[in-house]
Amino acid sequence: MKALCLLLLVLNTLPVLSQHQVKGRIIDSESKEGLIGAHVYPLKNWRKGVITDIDGRFSLELDKLDMQDSLIVTFIGFQEQVVPISDNLTITLIELETVGETVVVTAKPLIAEEFKYMEIKKLDIYTNPAAKADPILAVNSLPSSTTTDESANISLRGSSPLETGVFLNNVPIYDAVRYSQLNGIGTFSIFNTSIIKGVTVFPGNPSLEFGNVTSGVISMQTDDQVLDGNANSLVVSLANIGYSREQKINKNQSLKLFTNWQPSGPIKLLNEQALESIKTFTSNDLGLYWYGNSEALSWKILSYSVIEGYQFNFEHPSYTGIFDQEKQRSFLISSIEKPVAGGSLSINNGMSYSNGDYAYSNVGFNVKKKDFFIGTNYFLAKAKFSFKTGLSYDYRFSTVRGNFHEFRFALGTDHPTIQFDDEAHVKVLEGYTYFKYFFTDEIAFGAGLRKNVPMDELESYLSNQANVSYSDEFWTFTLGAGIYHKSGLMENTGEPFDSESLQKSVDIKRSKNGIELALSLFDKKGRVNDEEYTSRGAELFTDYRLSSKLSVSASFTLLDAESEQEGYHYDLSYFIRGNISYSPGRFWTIESTIISREGTTTSVVTDASYNRPLDVFEPRFAESNLRLSAYSNVGISISKIFTISEKFNVITFVSLNNVFDRENVSGFKYNEDYSAREQSLYSKRTGYLGAVINF
Repeated sequence: MKALCLLLLVLNTLPVLSQHQVKGRIIDSESKEGLIGAHVYPLKNWRKGVITDIDGRFSLELDKLDMQDSLIVTFIGFQEQVVPISDNLTITLIELETVGETVVVTAKPLIAEEFKYMEIKKLDIYTNPAAKADPILAVNSLPSSTTTDESANISLRGSSPLETGVFLNNVPIYDAVRYSQLNGIGTFSIFNTSIIKGVTVFPGNPSLEFGNVTSGVISMQTDDQVLDGNANSLVVSLANIGYSREQKINKNQSLKLFTNWQPSGPIKLLNEQALESIKTFTSNDLGLYWYGNSEALSWKILSYSVIEGYQFNFEHPSYTGIFDQEKQRSFLISSIEKPVAGGSLSINNGMSYSNGDYAYSNVGFNVKKKDFFIGTNYFLAKAKFSFKTGLSYDYRFSTVRGNFHEFRFALGTDHPTIQFDDEAHVKVLEGYTYFKYFFTDEIAFGAGLRKNVPMDELESYLSNQANVSYSDEFWTFTLGAGIYHKSGLMENTGEPFDSESLQKSVDIKRSKNGIELALSLFDKKGRVNDEEYTSRGAELFTDYRLSSKLSVSASFTLLDAESEQEGYHYDLSYFIRGNISYSPGRFWTIESTIISREGTTTSVVTDASYNRPLDVFEPRFAESNLRLSAYSNVGISISKIFTISEKFNVITFVSLNNVFDRENVSGFKYNEDYSAREQSLYSKRTGYLGAVINF
């Protein structure tokens, strides 16, 4: 009996004595960010394996015998690691550059990589409530964004969205918004998040390897790691139903087919009051993406088409009715890279076509645009220096045909119109050279020149820049200055424009013990056509991980901006953003975003005179603009990742924008004789939910 009791005591005590909890984190060697979905398991007992959470963290319950073993860590696209088991492990994975013993060509990083400001990963796009699962809208969460109209037309550090360069695989993308109105403002971007690998942002002093840009750069790269097998993804949300299929052709190449349908019914049903001004919208897109790499070549080829329709309530003192627009767009983007003479030679090509029809009241017009881009670059990287040079040709052509109202104050169905038939084109041929030298492992210096070849009516110009960067384990200092030029066409109207800017900036970052601090100072002077502007300010950003479950970030931007541009909305004195992220359990994330800024300015009507021939009132405006009330918006999202197996997971998300349903004023609406006015509002409280199913 005593022996039996002793045996029971030993058996009950054994698990307590032998069980040991091993915790750790798996991170990317370059970004130092956690890798979600990495597999971690003991070498001799794979059944005890686990998958890392959203922060790359894992926890294993092992017995005493397993503690003498090693851990195997695997993640698609990264080199496998085998490490001895110990407590509080931090395991760094290095992105694959080889397949077997054969060196393959992979896409090279930007030569100005050290001078970038911030990167956005794919998962951040889905889980950020402000992003609405859109890669461009995700940029609006950064401290450098000064976008005031809640759209996908991004303003960076007080510059017009016309000056912001949007690039996909180093090819410029124009008219990159969906459901754009006559003024070019669009609600979403045209990009399909399922193929986006990440977004790199240069809010000021854009690298001269990107041409024809005068403000910041938003550079997106598509996926380039061939999966170990085939993959499917299904996206179901209130405003989107999409499917993508990635088919592995062989170990070096893959083919991805994706399609999306965006109906307005479900989201309008849930947000009837918030979206009352929108009558209907719909969008259909289809894309094919082929990419791969081999010993002699790497390539990315994307073919993409979008058909969209949009109807909204158009209100003006002289007319109230439906504004109807339809647009078709097609893109073909290719990037090819090949090793040459110890470096790499790349050719990037883009072709696009759009056809838009717009109608309201008694007017209707058509806007067609054709864009062609080709650029070639040679990149040489050595231990102490890097060198990149290239040549690009950017051609844009547009036609505008139809009738427009003769007077801006008379838009009724019986008011006079004028016929308009015009075409415009812009040709930009540029060559550039950029050189970067590493004085030490911490200090880098970069400088570049970009010169155009005058064509048609474009004048000769020389863009130039210089950057200095210091980076160690905790600190990063970057100083930059440059002069930049751009020539293009106004979106939707097709009118030519040219711009120029002089920029200076200082960026300081410190990261240690889960606390990140960043300070940026910038000064910009520029012009769009003949209208000049200045923008100077400071950005302070902090990100503090309070615990493994809770992190807080906040940014405060001071801005002093002035412009002669009509409709300039970036003369704000402050911009405040905050973000709180909490993980109450494994794979759960609750995130809240806060935005507060000074109100924009708008023109106001003082009185109106009656125009008898037109039977309409003509307004007179005040000499100075009126400052609107301050803007604030609180959003919240809840996301949960369900990992069913190695190749089957589900990302679910629910978000609520403008939680407190604040009435943020965007301008004024007037009655027919301008004797009374009421406020026009930005988005009211809007709910959104969906799921991404990967299998």
